[in-house]
Amino acid sequence: MPDVDPHDIEKTIKAIQNIAIMLTGAAEFVCEGRILKKFSRDIEANLERLETDIASLKKKFPGKFPETLNPDSSLARIRDIATMLKGDNADVEAKCRSGSLGNELNRTVIELKGTVKDTLDTLGGRVSAYTLADAIGAYRGRVKSFLLDLSPFVSHGGRIVLAAMLAAVFSFCYLYLTMESEDALLGSIRDDLAYIEKQKDALRRQRQEYREIRENIKSLEKNELTRQDKIEFLNLSKREREIGELMDETMISIEEREKGVAEKNKKIEEIRKKSFFQRLVRR
Repeated sequence: MPDVDPHDIEKTIKAIQNIAIMLTGAAEFVCEGRILKKFSRDIEANLERLETDIASLKKKFPGKFPETLNPDSSLARIRDIATMLKGDNADVEAKCRSGSLGNELNRTVIELKGTVKDTLDTLGGRVSAYTLADAIGAYRGRVKSFLLDLSPFVSHGGRIVLAAMLAAVFSFCYLYLTMESEDALLGSIRDDLAYIEKQKDALRRQRQEYREIRENIKSLEKNELTRQDKIEFLNLSKREREIGELMDETMISIEEREKGVAEKNKKIEEIRKKSFFQRLVRR
């Protein structure tokens, strides 16, 4: 296994994907130039970590690194988007508001995530995907052994029927245990709503502090400042900037969770419209 912690890579990619989600169907304030520049800085910081970790993965790969696993093109496209976000360009803000910018970034991140997962799976000697066919196939040897044990007592036709019945039971159990359920989504929504309320309370406190700081700054601006007043003015100005950035981050986190709640509610409605059979086979 590589020295790089796969969980760290996953967290870094997730941080970029969270920005993509916020840019998809973003509110007006998210598409403001100053917010986009902040996103650009965050993406570039995470890209630097990713590039370092991926370089370490490549060194661990036995022999020549396969071109099919090379994530360089995805990394380059993400960096291009980060560079685009820096520019004072009305077209970029318009592209952000339309959601196309977020969709483009999200598609690239998903592609990168798949490539990195395949690389980690290959290095770890794991199979990259476990399908329903794999699950059923895992039981094939056991079923065959079981039928051979029964062979002295059951006719050939009976063994075929029994094998078919066992395969059907295994398949149904697997599908039932992995069937789409709204319970997990409802639990996740409750957690999201609690988080949103907590963040809204924090935002109200931040706004109150921001107003008080602005009033104090305006009061100082009206007077001739002493040395102590100037120090206080600088401290208040610094705190004003900090609170402003904190409010931006809080609003973004609220918007992200609210968007997630809307998507989960939509998913629940889709599940409720499906029949038991459709949910069983994920149609």
